[in-house]
Amino acid sequence: MDLKIAYFTNTYPRATDTFIRREVTGLRQKGFDIKTYSVRKIDHTHDVDESVIEEKRNTQYLLPVAKVSLFANLIKWLVRNPVKFSRALCLAAKTSKPGLIGSLLQLAYFLEAVQLSTLLEKDGIEHIHNHFGDSSGTVTMLASSLTGKPYSLSIHGPHIFFDEQNWALEYKTRNAKFVTCIGHYCKSKMMLNTKSDIWGRLHIVRCGIDLKTFEFRKPKNKINRLIFLGRLSSEKGMQVLIDSLILLREDGYSPSLIIMGDGDEKSSLQNYVSRHNLDNSVEFLGFVNQKKIIQELEAGDVLVLPSFAEGIPVVLMEAMAMGVPVIATYVGGIAELVVPDKTGQ
Repeated sequence: MDLKIAYFTNTYPRATDTFIRREVTGLRQKGFDIKTYSVRKIDHTHDVDESVIEEKRNTQYLLPVAKVSLFANLIKWLVRNPVKFSRALCLAAKTSKPGLIGSLLQLAYFLEAVQLSTLLEKDGIEHIHNHFGDSSGTVTMLASSLTGKPYSLSIHGPHIFFDEQNWALEYKTRNAKFVTCIGHYCKSKMMLNTKSDIWGRLHIVRCGIDLKTFEFRKPKNKINRLIFLGRLSSEKGMQVLIDSLILLREDGYSPSLIIMGDGDEKSSLQNYVSRHNLDNSVEFLGFVNQKKIIQELEAGDVLVLPSFAEGIPVVLMEAMAMGVPVIATYVGGIAELVVPDKTGQ
């Protein structure tokens, strides 16, 4: 296929973005010409395997950019089409978060849109697709306004719904060609934040996994080795899981917990584990590649996800596909995947 499509996010490729990489790879295999762009390059801690490193090598980044180059691009777009430039600038003003900080951030997003537009034009891109829809979604919308190129969004949650009123979801949906939502919960949240005349642009497109990669095995009849896989951030509720281990020890049980992932909460969680004398029971592996994930799921007895907010976690799909029992909180889109006493708890 000749259609040239840009995939754009704020930071790509992260170790946790396997679902985006699978999507990009799948589209390329079907003949689509996909080029990836990102605002900034992720650090080396995410280089868990060659596929991540290769994607990083082939991705174009907006930052850092020389001030002279940025200023020249700004003047170029203004002179070339002052009407579109003014329209994009007005759109930026309308969709800005309130206050001085919000205005300064929006100015930064507009400048990033100018830089992205320059790259898209150079590469002959015909359609822009954005994952997540938050700040990079704003850049996408403004770049579309500048260039006249259509765009679409993938909405996952939960982060964008933490500040849904300030991410201009109505404007982003109204200006988009279409918006994909990973499930009914996600779509309902988008419907709540948009007017009914554009609900037809919202489509459910679920994430998926390759069942040939995650092969089924009979579940084990024991609970000695617990598995967690995800970002170590506040919405994941990891302290609840560690507190559960403490209660289990008080009742005479001593399962181990393998934690795969990294994030802002890692240091505080490690300190919490140490304060409760759980260092011999809890192991932090950091970011790991797909091969290691499969190995740990094969060795594990139960995957636990104690999140306070979720879209529909791909890790639950991976564990269930391999016959690993799952325990998860009844929040967000998890209810669409984990049915108590049928597919998990």
